Amino acid sequence: MMDQRDQDARRKLNQGFGAALSNAFEIALIPVVFAGLGWLVDRLLGTGWVLTAALGILGLVGTFVKLYYRYSYDMLQIEEAGPWRRRPQVPR
Repeated sequence: MMDQRDQDARRKLNQGFGAALSNAFEIALIPVVFAGLGWLVDRLLGTGWVLTAALGILGLVGTFVKLYYRYSYDMLQIEEAGPWRRRPQVPR
């Protein structure tokens, strides 16, 4: 039988795998969807490949900016909750 610490560790591990898989799908699919939309608009307007490339790059850059800010926020939360954080001494 698993004790509570083992269950918590397994839950955190599974959440980490889920977050990694979610990030991988975002990195792979969002630029493809944006490029696909650009391709459709290019076909309608007859502009060649300009919007396909522009929207694909925009999707890629936007995805990485989002991941960067999410990572920065998560690390800030971990730093704030860590045991190494000094707590002010209350005078008695």
